[in-house]
Amino acid sequence: MYRVHLCHYTQLLNGNLGSSIVGQQDQKNHQSGSPIKVDIQQDVNWLLQSQPLMSATPEVTIFKPQDTVHETDLSSMCLCTYPAQPAYRLGKHFEDCVDRLFASSSTNNIIARNLVIQTPERTLGELDLIYQNKSSEIVHLELAIKFYLLKKGGTQLIDFVGPAGHDRLDLKWDRLRQHQLSLSQTAEALDFLQQQHVPLPTRQQLLLTGMLFYAYENWQSTVVEDIGLNPQHQRGWWIEHHEVAQLKTIHGPQRGFIILPKWHWIGGPRHYSEPQPICYNELILRTTADPWPNMVLIYEHTDRTQPWVFKNRGLILATKKPPLVS
Repeated sequence: MYRVHLCHYTQLLNGNLGSSIVGQQDQKNHQSGSPIKVDIQQDVNWLLQSQPLMSATPEVTIFKPQDTVHETDLSSMCLCTYPAQPAYRLGKHFEDCVDRLFASSSTNNIIARNLVIQTPERTLGELDLIYQNKSSEIVHLELAIKFYLLKKGGTQLIDFVGPAGHDRLDLKWDRLRQHQLSLSQTAEALDFLQQQHVPLPTRQQLLLTGMLFYAYENWQSTVVEDIGLNPQHQRGWWIEHHEVAQLKTIHGPQRGFIILPKWHWIGGPRHYSEPQPICYNELILRTTADPWPNMVLIYEHTDRTQPWVFKNRGLILATKKPPLVS
């Protein structure tokens, strides 16, 4: 965890914004070469409160983390160490959270992880996880955590794009349904599993979670219907550099901000039991000088004698041409 005092610019040597989103914190971590240490139990706790991004369909069964460890105490700390940038991977971090989830369960057991399905001619793909549930069924589980923002005026899955513009929700959803989930049902995969003495799955499930972000001006009220989104998905806001003044409060509670390193993107505020946010001016100084997206937590309090209270989180993006926000 890092601490930032209000309105005091502190050099953060341990922050990062991920391998594909190379922001200022990421560069500092890469230069220092410091290993990344994170209490993934906070991320598991977030996962247990999370909702899937998409609703179940006749061919897609949704995995519910809450059903896996409802009988188990998950209060203890679990520190994991990850390599410094650019080697850190959020996907690997998320897989470790799921592994921790199963390790804390007395009724669900992981059989295999990250099985690369190969034939003599080619590699067909990878099965994220195979586990045995409390009913003794063998289940193939695919895992993904994603953060997408909806373009202003967007009404389709194609309009949800990754923070750096390298990914789309419609493509990910199609890939999961049409390839990754069905891979364990192919003759080639079944032959491979038998050769590896891995029990054959009889069910397929999907854990696709994360957050969807909407334009700041109406982020809480924006609803896109009839495209398969889970209505209860986690949501946040996004805003571009030229609109960031909307984050400043003139009347009402005082606001503070924390810029998240990539390894805190999952658990977010759960990693800050005693938050010490930076002020608005320092937020502007840091984020508008950075061409890459920054994920930000907003805190509020009525006066300095009161504790900071987490309110919401969002993404601050460099202004596109044309801007996403008019």
